[in-house]
Amino acid sequence: MHQTALRAADAGEAVILAKHHDRRMMSDFLLSQILATIAFACGIISFQFRNRRTILLWLFGSAISNACHFSVLDRPGPGVLSLIIGIRFLVSAFSTDRRLMYLFLGIVLVGFFLSNKNALSYLTLFATLLATYASFQGTDRRIRLIFMLCGSAWLAHNVLAGSPIAALMEAAFVTSNMVGYWRIYITSVDRSTQRITKE
Repeated sequence: MHQTALRAADAGEAVILAKHHDRRMMSDFLLSQILATIAFACGIISFQFRNRRTILLWLFGSAISNACHFSVLDRPGPGVLSLIIGIRFLVSAFSTDRRLMYLFLGIVLVGFFLSNKNALSYLTLFATLLATYASFQGTDRRIRLIFMLCGSAWLAHNVLAGSPIAALMEAAFVTSNMVGYWRIYITSVDRSTQRITKE
């Protein structure tokens, strides 16, 4: 009888622990999705600004939110990569020093060749090298144009990798960049031309 009571108590404790674990897993997942949403929003917003530093700081926010998202999901590999990308955006927001660009290009190459697993990964290498080059450009216009190419490479990778959600997200980033470019550089030029014509 005593042993039966002990077993029942142990079973009850196991149920409580399982529920607590499930609750924690659910809250971790919910937090990770909130962080992913913040990262996505920061990325979309970034290209609606004209100032070079502002664009890069918003992208820094996106990368750091992404790093936290992976950390909550206990995915250290992608988390560290996102952290490095975030640091790159932060550094390049305040400097266009080519030596720093080469340093980050070197980090990308070393990281890639230590972790490369398939031929499709070379597309991600191309995109990451492009993004690193773009981050250290002196004008927002050059950053935007190179990031369009970079985003297209990531979009192609995600389609070929069979990840429709990731492909849709990358398509949204490319679209936001194109909208920002059109709004800032094309419509503003048209308005200026119309103003000069009227005068």
